[in-house]
Amino acid sequence: MKINYTWKHLDHSAAAEEYANEKLERITKYVHKIISCEVTFEMEHDNITANFNLHADNNVFNAHNSNKDIYACIDELENKIERQLSKFHDKKTAH
Repeated sequence: MKINYTWKHLDHSAAAEEYANEKLERITKYVHKIISCEVTFEMEHDNITANFNLHADNNVFNAHNSNKDIYACIDELENKIERQLSKFHDKKTAH
């Protein structure tokens, strides 16, 4: 899986990238073919805004969250993406 990270108005953090990689590894059980993933971190008004754009199984899954803590933000994004993928997986296997 190819993961692109973008940092806007923030210093690059290898620890946050590694944490996001660990979270993204967990969602691979829902989809067979992950093409790419774009992760954007941006500082806005003392909050960190994060976006996940996941391209998998000919679909695009998006999640957006804002929080003061980057790790809490990544955790919430994982939950949002996981819910979307779980719903997609259930619909796909029901047919």
